[in-house]
Amino acid sequence: MDSFVGPYRILRLIKEGGQGSVYLGYDKRLHRRVAIKIYRLPSTRPARKQLLREAQIVAGIQSPKVVQIHDVIESGTHLAMVMEYVPGCSLEDFLIAVRPSLASVLTVGADIAGALALARQNRIVHGDLKAGNVLIAENGRAKLTDFGISRTTAEGPSSRWAAGSLTAVSPEQFLGNALDERADLFALGALLYRMLCGEQPFFRDGVLNPELLLHRPHTPLAEIVTGDVELPDPLVGIIDTLLEKNPRDRPANTRRVRQVLREVLRSLPMSATRSLLREAQPCFRPESPQDIPPLIPRDLGQQGRSALVPSGTRWTRFRHRIKTLRWPARTALALLLVAMIALPIANVLRNTVMPVHFEKPQTSFIGDMSFPRGVSRDWIVEQVRDALVMQLGNIRVVGTVGAFPITKIYSRGEPENWNEAPGVDIVMALHCTGNLCVFTISREQAGERFSAQGVVLATMSVEEWRDTVRNTTLALYP
Repeated sequence: MDSFVGPYRILRLIKEGGQGSVYLGYDKRLHRRVAIKIYRLPSTRPARKQLLREAQIVAGIQSPKVVQIHDVIESGTHLAMVMEYVPGCSLEDFLIAVRPSLASVLTVGADIAGALALARQNRIVHGDLKAGNVLIAENGRAKLTDFGISRTTAEGPSSRWAAGSLTAVSPEQFLGNALDERADLFALGALLYRMLCGEQPFFRDGVLNPELLLHRPHTPLAEIVTGDVELPDPLVGIIDTLLEKNPRDRPANTRRVRQVLREVLRSLPMSATRSLLREAQPCFRPESPQDIPPLIPRDLGQQGRSALVPSGTRWTRFRHRIKTLRWPARTALALLLVAMIALPIANVLRNTVMPVHFEKPQTSFIGDMSFPRGVSRDWIVEQVRDALVMQLGNIRVVGTVGAFPITKIYSRGEPENWNEAPGVDIVMALHCTGNLCVFTISREQAGERFSAQGVVLATMSVEEWRDTVRNTTLALYP
């Protein structure tokens, strides 16, 4: 294996898994360590495009409760997910060595429930919520990682799912049925159960028992947990609800789960609520100074050149002479070559128009909401359209939404002959609660989907609304 993945240098192996190996890498551009998980791509082209699209959607989740994805690198046979590196340990390593306190269980549960809430907002089901996919960071908080078999719920109930780990599998996933967010809630219930009593709810002798999983109730926690641990009734009740066989009998989302976990955590003494870091620190993997490569002077790095005149072909000697020119002459020569190449390309791009179709913006309101004067759904469409002109140059709005008139081309110039590019669909939504609104926009083009979100307040000026809407739109083109 090469020692680089794209621009990232591989330092060492962190762990090997069924879906792929995780390596510690180093990004010399930003001088930071990263975790790189390498997957083998599916054999069919549609499956590869689907996996890449879902990786891009997961990368859009921004939260301290979720391990961030910095980059996605694709080759002909493999996909590399470049992620935030989290010093610390996995929850699996922690549970093998330590029986966590009640406060630590509640802290991990609340953080993971928050991560699942964010995934649900992005219509993503994790599908493999196990202890090995939860990391305990150096700040004493838990992070959810490894959306390797995650799927979006946008494709409807017919979507098929890869099999996750048996410690996280729900009855519907075991049967191969379609999944939604409640499958992750079942896995969260199993994880909370294990953290409290040290056993998997549907395992016997270390092996999953399908009869227990599908048909028989789990052993009540009160019969397993030792008498020195007092289990609050609300906590036991919510875990029992999460472990219901029928998804319809589980909570529809994480709201009630987070509420119970927070209430029980607040009932504990303050001295006990910060126990996770203290208990997990002995399990943290050692960090080596060798994991950060030494910085080489920039002028001796990739910019360093040999001072020896090379032998070889005429072309080799010509390249060497170019390299030995002083920088003003090299810059002038480079600009001349760029101009010669860019001029015909610029003529083609200047005459290219992008067909854009706007879906009617979706809106929802909880409570009273007063927009700044002049802000409306049509106004939002106008701001998005203007931002697209800034990004794309020439667009032609197709359909009835956003076209004034329908046949007009919005551009900086009006050439007579247009080269039409592949079209793009724009979907917008504005969801408001009280004085806060979340503006969501996505673009679908050539079978790929990109999304971005921005937050606006009722107290903001029209100019601030305009900047937020336009900047969120421009974020669709990283």
